[in-house]
Amino acid sequence: MTILFTICGRAGSKGLAGKNLKTFHGYPLIAYTLAAIDLFKEQSNNQVDVALNTDSEDLQAMIKDYPGILMIERKKEHSTDTASKMSVIRDTYLQAKKISQVEYDYVIDLDLTSPLRTVSDIFKLMNKKEENPNLDVIFSVVDSRRNPFFNMVKEEENTVSLVNASTVTSRQQAPTIYDMNASMYLYDPNFLKENDYIFSGKCGAIKMQDYLVLDIDSEEDFKWMEYIYLKLVKEEPGLADIYNHISKIALFYSSKKVLIDL
Repeated sequence: MTILFTICGRAGSKGLAGKNLKTFHGYPLIAYTLAAIDLFKEQSNNQVDVALNTDSEDLQAMIKDYPGILMIERKKEHSTDTASKMSVIRDTYLQAKKISQVEYDYVIDLDLTSPLRTVSDIFKLMNKKEENPNLDVIFSVVDSRRNPFFNMVKEEENTVSLVNASTVTSRQQAPTIYDMNASMYLYDPNFLKENDYIFSGKCGAIKMQDYLVLDIDSEEDFKWMEYIYLKLVKEEPGLADIYNHISKIALFYSSKKVLIDL
């Protein structure tokens, strides 16, 4: 298989200013995503390219010494608050394809604000596609803590009702619901080229472990993520593998200082 991993990070962020440039337990946040890709490459027989789409010179400089990354300049129309992530990924794919002259079998987007992923999560994504080649998009999810058929309500004209009308009286009776955790998306290139909306196609999902924080979009998210990571990296071998890999190749990052004693 030929796989393009995309990493997308714009300069502006309304939820947490400069979140893509954050240092997370001693290393740039993006290092955790790059390390996961590195380990995947070591453990698979696939041809892998990596493309960073950004309008941030600081983010480019942060990993300027990292080998083999295609730097894709983000277009102005993709740098607005209303630009869709899928349009950015598609443009990254099209530009990377032109540069590399490679016909990619899969395009996998890894969110750089989601450091709590393991290499096995990426393999689960790949396996799902290989077992279900008709799927256009596969994304990662976690179990939802709320259910719109049971305990999620909406308010309309001063009246509150269930988000989805239902006679369900217990969680066990309700359909199984998941939260999209925005960590990983696998696209079939043929679908990606022609569509702007994920749910225009046939979708599948792989379930990841829920670490309480889905991704970093606020200062509170970042603080919680840093706090729980100290515990998780010592208990979860997959997360420890990624952190250890970063420490081995720290020379490629402009910000580095080992903080965790494993």
